[in-house]
Amino acid sequence: MEVTVDVEPPHPFPAELQPDTVSALLDRRADEQPEAPGLVAVSQARTYRTLAFETWRLEAAQLAQVLAHDYGVRPQDRVAWMLGNSHGTEAMVVYHAVARLGAVNVPINNRLTPREIAHILGHSEARVLIATERERDTFGAALAGLPAPPATIVVDGAEGTALRGRTRQAAEAPARPVSPTDDLCLVYTSGTTGTPKGVLHTHGSALAAGLQWADAFRLTAGEALQSPFPIFGGGALHFNSLSALWAGAAFVLEDFDPADTLRLMASSGTSVYVAVPGVYQLVLNVSRPDPDRLRRVRILDYGGASMTPVLIEELRRTFPWAGLMQTYGLTEAGPGGIYLPEEYAVARLGSVGNRAMGRYTRFRVVHPDGTDVGPGETGEFILTGPSLMKEYYKDTAATRSALRDGWLWTGDIVRIDEAGFVYHVDRRKDLVVRGGYNISSVEVEAVLTQHPLVVEAAVVAKPHRVLGEDLKAFITVRPEDVPVDLDAIRAHCAASLADFKVPRDIEVVNDLPRNAAGKVLKRELRDRAAQAVDRPQASS
Repeated sequence: MEVTVDVEPPHPFPAELQPDTVSALLDRRADEQPEAPGLVAVSQARTYRTLAFETWRLEAAQLAQVLAHDYGVRPQDRVAWMLGNSHGTEAMVVYHAVARLGAVNVPINNRLTPREIAHILGHSEARVLIATERERDTFGAALAGLPAPPATIVVDGAEGTALRGRTRQAAEAPARPVSPTDDLCLVYTSGTTGTPKGVLHTHGSALAAGLQWADAFRLTAGEALQSPFPIFGGGALHFNSLSALWAGAAFVLEDFDPADTLRLMASSGTSVYVAVPGVYQLVLNVSRPDPDRLRRVRILDYGGASMTPVLIEELRRTFPWAGLMQTYGLTEAGPGGIYLPEEYAVARLGSVGNRAMGRYTRFRVVHPDGTDVGPGETGEFILTGPSLMKEYYKDTAATRSALRDGWLWTGDIVRIDEAGFVYHVDRRKDLVVRGGYNISSVEVEAVLTQHPLVVEAAVVAKPHRVLGEDLKAFITVRPEDVPVDLDAIRAHCAASLADFKVPRDIEVVNDLPRNAAGKVLKRELRDRAAQAVDRPQASS
């Protein structure tokens, strides 16, 4: 049963801007720049394929016809898809086909376990699931536990072959009438309870994110934005692809291979590259750019973690002609947020930004009562604008907690200096951001404590040179004098959690530190983890 929340969207899509839906935007690009490259991504043929805007629209329109005719997809039906960057072409065609139908995309991380996938499919009430042969066993196990499983299309299986045959014969029909307030995309992100929350975005909120980041990047028609962000996340779908589409630039979706990144940048004429700091380190570890082939690169953007001084200096030596930009955003905001312009990359090292992503977004740093903090003080980062989510799907309490009087309360604790630069201090939300993936500490702790030897568990973030953050688990065991096989505990976690959620670093302790009320002091554990970050870990 669909449950909605009686919370009005904080801000409408700006009335003076057109197009105001994702389907209308692709139509505009196909009409105005039919032969210009719109998408560069790996297809199921395992090679990069370039789609001109007109071809992209045609394939999306034909797939939309088949989804409607053969699978009965109607407006506001949920269409789930498990397609990674190795099937980036198919993912972006599916995304726009669903948008043209007025239906709702439900992208799913293809590294999740059957339990996690089943939760998303059941919670979203997906009508159709589109996936690949490689995940057949995984999604098959997920479907087996659902009372009403969705119809399934395997793009590189027999169903996919038949589907391609039908789409080639389908007529190109116009998009169904859609408004900016219609639902577009349901992105599941880790929540503090351990159960992923469905962040629901409309056509208007997604577009508002894309157009404002296009402004921040100063993207123009004929340029290219390249990124290895996973396509099933809001960062790739809205931050990257819609900013490029709004500007009439190409979106280069990278199936990440550090040895191939620079070649792809050169062949695509990349102007803006977007990645987490660890990706830059991996690329520089294996290759060096040819300045003559990469002169079009003008912005190297990074988010998900702060860039280290050493890596910033290495990038400045390697790309002396390009600017370095820090961005900070949240899925609930579009993704939207703030950024640190290129001229401050060194002078304000450590700051996550001082400018809102675009002219329609505002931010503040506030006390718990909503009053602004003073210079040098810490408070919660909140922001407002048309890119904010519509709601947490089927979660009235969480929506009302996050969206208050038109502002998104992020749960992030920051400090703002006298010049308006923001510095990240801590998270109210119990999340670890590992290589760009949000991981709920509570979810990992719940799985750890299901092991028969583990009595208590506390999971925190620790610094990691490449990933930005990694997981550190502290556990107490019973009986205390029994040898603990940490590899067995990791294997136990791997049976229930996606691989990127499994803690590699597990430490057995006698007790967890607590305050007078008995609450675990995670700040103390984070400090301990940071101090021991270089200490070798035993496997048992």
